[in-house]
Amino acid sequence: MRVAGLALTALVLAWTAGASAQEHGIHVRSVRVLATDPERLAAFYEKAFGMSETRRPANTATFKEIALNSGATPELARKSPTTGIVIATRPKDAPAGAMASLILDVPDLDKAIASATSSGGTLMRPPGVSAEGLHYAFVKDPDGNQIELVMNPR
Repeated sequence: MRVAGLALTALVLAWTAGASAQEHGIHVRSVRVLATDPERLAAFYEKAFGMSETRRPANTATFKEIALNSGATPELARKSPTTGIVIATRPKDAPAGAMASLILDVPDLDKAIASATSSGGTLMRPPGVSAEGLHYAFVKDPDGNQIELVMNPR
């Protein structure tokens, strides 16, 4: 009986936390995995975990981003409700934590920056616009971890 009570309490807390996050309109957009060879690492995730490539937000000779999600085909992966991963180029001489690993979708970029900085974070890179038209900024949490904030203006 005690185990059932603890399980119910955990379920209510998890639901409350999820409801609170949705009230604010913020959710995890993706998790970034850095690699010195993004093509090789993407192939690993595809083979090991049944993921498929959904898009390439960046694909130049010096920097690649390969978006993957759960799904046996690209079409299924694009429709997947799960949070995807982005394999991104890490220069061979850069440390492993050189780029933000957590990417959050936010409904209002300026408010998210203000909230992060007023809560003890710092603005690392001011707002900009990606090639895909997404507005973004980088902040650091109080422990120095980078967070990319992304807002779709549409």
